Amino acid sequence: MRGGMARWVLSGILATGISVPGGWGEEPGGTAPTGDPTEQVIGRYHLQPAFTKLGRGAANTLFGWLEIPETIHERYTPDDVGTGFFTGLGIGILKGLVRTGIGLYETVTFFLPYPEGFAPLLPPLGYFQQGRRERLPLS
Repeated sequence: MRGGMARWVLSGILATGISVPGGWGEEPGGTAPTGDPTEQVIGRYHLQPAFTKLGRGAANTLFGWLEIPETIHERYTPDDVGTGFFTGLGIGILKGLVRTGIGLYETVTFFLPYPEGFAPLLPPLGYFQQGRRERLPLS
């Protein structure tokens, strides 16, 4: 009995696997992209948003801890250094844990189009934005 059921399940999986990929590759114009074969596959199967989500998730997972110095910097005031440091440290740890968790989620689910259209769940980490970093006053 088990062998018969396994054959039916395997036959269904094979039939689905053979018929579905043909529909994935259809393009509106009916022409295949030219150039690098890797780019053709990425374009044909619309993989670019998925790989963008994977990269974003990996970056958030690896660099989520940078929320700590970023938040300390945001909370810093020359008048009350201690309060700014400890408040920034606490909030930065929480923000870092959230960013790392969301990064893990996006890394594991990079092939799923959730949220809609592979949209990011968090804004980019401000630490890497150019022109944004200014030095702290020394006195």
